[in-house]
Amino acid sequence: MYCKVVFDVPLDRDFDYLVPDELAAKAVPGVRVTAPFGRILTGGMIVAVSDVRTAPEDMKLKEIVSVVDERPLFGSDLFPLARFMKTHWGCPVGQILFSLIPPQPYFKVDNSPVSIHIDIKTPAFTLTSSQENALKTIRAFPAYEFHPVLFNGPAYTGKTETVLRLAGDVLAGYGQTLITIPDIAAARQFIAEAETRFGANNVFCWHSRMLLSKKKKYFSAISNGLPCVVISTRSGALLPFKNLRLAAVLDEGDDNYKQEENKPYYHLRDLLMFRAQAHGAVLVFASATPSAEMLKMVQKKQVLQIPFTGAVPGHHFSPQIKITDKKGEKSRFLSDFLVRQLTENLQKKETSLLILNRRGYSTAYYCLNCGSYAKCKKCGAILSRENTPEHGDRLVCKKCGHTESLQQECPQCHNLIFKSRGGGTQKIVTEVQKLFPKAKLLRLDSDTLKTKAGQGFEALNALKSGAADIIVGTRLASGALRGAKVTLAAVLDAELELDGPDFRASEKYGQMLFGLRGHLSGVPDGRLIVQAADKEAYDYSPLLSGDYSQTAETELLLRESFSYPPYTHLIKVLIKAKDTTLLNTETAKIKRLGHTRAIEVLGPVWCAKKTDVLKKQYLLFKTDEARWLDLLAVLDSYTPAKKVTIKVAADPYDFY
Repeated sequence: MYCKVVFDVPLDRDFDYLVPDELAAKAVPGVRVTAPFGRILTGGMIVAVSDVRTAPEDMKLKEIVSVVDERPLFGSDLFPLARFMKTHWGCPVGQILFSLIPPQPYFKVDNSPVSIHIDIKTPAFTLTSSQENALKTIRAFPAYEFHPVLFNGPAYTGKTETVLRLAGDVLAGYGQTLITIPDIAAARQFIAEAETRFGANNVFCWHSRMLLSKKKKYFSAISNGLPCVVISTRSGALLPFKNLRLAAVLDEGDDNYKQEENKPYYHLRDLLMFRAQAHGAVLVFASATPSAEMLKMVQKKQVLQIPFTGAVPGHHFSPQIKITDKKGEKSRFLSDFLVRQLTENLQKKETSLLILNRRGYSTAYYCLNCGSYAKCKKCGAILSRENTPEHGDRLVCKKCGHTESLQQECPQCHNLIFKSRGGGTQKIVTEVQKLFPKAKLLRLDSDTLKTKAGQGFEALNALKSGAADIIVGTRLASGALRGAKVTLAAVLDAELELDGPDFRASEKYGQMLFGLRGHLSGVPDGRLIVQAADKEAYDYSPLLSGDYSQTAETELLLRESFSYPPYTHLIKVLIKAKDTTLLNTETAKIKRLGHTRAIEVLGPVWCAKKTDVLKKQYLLFKTDEARWLDLLAVLDSYTPAKKVTIKVAADPYDFY
């Protein structure tokens, strides 16, 4: 017998091996094996078994040494899922398979427990008509049929409660449910609710930082088809479900659902569409601010939209919304109105949240008189100031690659004096501390959440308990407001949120504003303040009325007119090298390679940090539905020159 084995290496191919007679019964596709690979013995996975030799006759084949698993750990959808991921996002198939199954040989599936105790405690309160309608619609679906549904409505209309009730139905029928959330740290209250309702033993909390012992326990239980409710980040979509009956994506529009930092690359939305269809499961997307891609799928009748309109009892307030200048008499970061509101909140002993989503490493260049940013004359995005040995001190557009000199005229007040502006949440904390020296301040961003000893987790607790006076955070803080006692929220820099290299910037900004508005509509005397130098740069009227559909409609029209997703597909190719000449040569070669299959090629856009050893730039290919998979396959299989590395990202979310 012969078998084909793949390994967890960046080589997009399989390798032929002989199967010893004593292992013939165990060697089946989907099991892990140990086999000689080069000079070492390492773990691999069988992808095919045959009694016909496909390797050249003159090649001496090695034998596999052992079979690790008694049976395949994943279900029958393992290889179709791997092929789907490779086709849509690229990546060697071996690395995809070992992201689905742990590569460690000691990671083996345990036997399922003999007895399971299921006792569902459903809260006894009256449901709204929207909740009743959603439950009735989904419960009427025939069993084992794929049905994608969008729960669309403002905050506090009962979308999450409806998902939990559906999960209770599945658990009572001994099925498996997957509920995904954007950030596990921000969802501790939701997890506690689920454990109270379904029992802690039946709720599996899955994320990247969990202990290996827990990971093994949960993986084994899911692989054995144990009834459970899995609450996870995007990685939960890769688990080996055997009886998946319901998958739900909370806050569907969140960009945390796209993985492109590490291989394999995927987007949770599309991945779960494939998996739920393979399992014949109901797939629910729940969001007050659905993505443009999701709304386009609703328009094309690919997803059924169920509206949620009426607010649940006790949570129907109209927050006060105010658009102010970016700076005032007392501070260059806070308007006078915001300072007065913060003072009032401190007197009332209520918690305030300040958001400044300082992204990446770039330093913006702004007018010293009115605070407006210098903008690209080609595409209108905010320019970043960069000083490099190759190009000197200049302004660079991170969106289209256009460069300009430091001599700028303010488009608002025609002032000629500009200044660089850097820093982020740390600088705001220092500024606020000067204004309110007795206030308890906490910072909530990715830096403070790196360790449990950091103040990020203290800030998360303070949001719920009100133990801090003022919390300064990035956009992730706005996603942690479930059950929070925040009564005042302020976005400190609208221009920074709106402009940048990401074409989704306007959509993300709108989602954040409506998310804050939604939270504040659940508390009495909620106030939202937006600081903007140019109040006409964004249409705030839908925010004032609470109509997200109007914002989404405008966003879709803009996307269509500028040929961006969901009307086209994007593929980003990041090229890295030490030598600038080599980098430019390779970039030009890749541009020529994909040019015939693309509608338009943008770039190259310089994207290296000052501290980077390698020089980096990227190309952005726009293509249509008919050619994008072909273009992705061509770019993914391209072998760059020596001393050059490339990264291919389909439908990218990271442009920094």
